[in-house]
Amino acid sequence: MTTIQDIINFSKPHPNGIADARQTVLFDDKVIMSIVGGSRGLYGDFVDDFEVALMDSETKDFVTKYYVSSGDDVLGYKTREEVEDLVNSVFKKGFQVR
Repeated sequence: MTTIQDIINFSKPHPNGIADARQTVLFDDKVIMSIVGGSRGLYGDFVDDFEVALMDSETKDFVTKYYVSSGDDVLGYKTREEVEDLVNSVFKKGFQVR
């Protein structure tokens, strides 16, 4: 089971160079999950809450709504527990980290 501490440990500085922002990208052959936070303009502090989006691995289209009952492409201010639950439900057979 993947924990929030794993997600934090996998993180790297945000690729857009946003000061103090972090990003973890998990993926498999079907979906890419981006978990970000830690800076102004992002919907989470990357400690207690996080911004999450899911995209199709091939087309890069948002697919968040197919995994979470939300009409939004990006899920903001998700709790540690919500992120753990989402990661573990989406990636039942494992994932790679980018």
